[in-house]
Amino acid sequence: MAFRARCLALALVATSSSAFAQAPDAGHEAIEWDYMFPIWGDKVAERGIKLPLPFGLGLNYAFVDQPIEISRVAVGVNDSEMVDLSNLIEFDDVNSKVHALNLRADLWLLPFLNVYAMGNYAIQAETQVSIAQPFSFDVTATQPGVGAGFGGTLAGGAWGFFGTVDINWTWNKMEKLDDPVGTRLITPRVGKNLGKLGGIEFIVWGGAMQQQIESKTQGQIHLNELGSDAEGGKFQDDLVNWYEGLPPSRQALVRGLVGRLDGDGDPVIRYDLHKAVKHPWNLLVGTEIGLTEAWRLRGEFGFINRTQLILGINYRFGGFTGASL
Repeated sequence: MAFRARCLALALVATSSSAFAQAPDAGHEAIEWDYMFPIWGDKVAERGIKLPLPFGLGLNYAFVDQPIEISRVAVGVNDSEMVDLSNLIEFDDVNSKVHALNLRADLWLLPFLNVYAMGNYAIQAETQVSIAQPFSFDVTATQPGVGAGFGGTLAGGAWGFFGTVDINWTWNKMEKLDDPVGTRLITPRVGKNLGKLGGIEFIVWGGAMQQQIESKTQGQIHLNELGSDAEGGKFQDDLVNWYEGLPPSRQALVRGLVGRLDGDGDPVIRYDLHKAVKHPWNLLVGTEIGLTEAWRLRGEFGFINRTQLILGINYRFGGFTGASL
């Protein structure tokens, strides 16, 4: 039955891409601002604060590789009752890898506040699970998913230096999960605008990211979707040997599960688990290249505890003209 815990790891996938937004920059000559947004934009421009163009559309590719912790495991097979196996299963390693695309639309609502909405498409979410007890077993499972979310960025800067704090929430529906998985990201950054070289603007930053995922996950998966370790007779042999070595009281607890897994056909494993990101915080560095005021290229790399890579292109435009609101 250990294999069921591997399927549970599929629930841990949560993709979210937080793209850096240019910060307002104080310390310039008075600027004329012709757009309705941000609110009070014309007033702060008169005071020498340089503003990014109000509206933006961005497409990002994101890769995330991170370890996961599972604290509770309950499993049912076909029509059996759910059985809590938390005291019987010991995980050696649970790791999640996600390749995803993120489409993001944003607006500088206020000179210091950027708000945005986004849609996510998980091209491939792969979960690798190793179980140490009750017997050694490895499974790799993959699934796609879609999701959406929203967020905001507080930002400010002066003389080329800037600071931002970004927070967003996303909900991603994975193929083999019953309900969407919620994720929250908090990302503080500090950086420097290095100016222009050959007409191209260069911005660099460093920061950190804190991730929290919804703890409770339910779903189901077929046995034959769990990978090579679930195929053939070795798994059934290990399962039966483990079951026969249990005391009668423990055998009674899992008899309904083992009997359905050791039979013919392709059983459906239903799971209910509590999980968390093993290391909520990681560090990151990033850069933005401004080809023009409108077209921007971005890259960000996360490291220590979680590996992540975000590559994106962003198009900014002025939108409505007229006096700021």
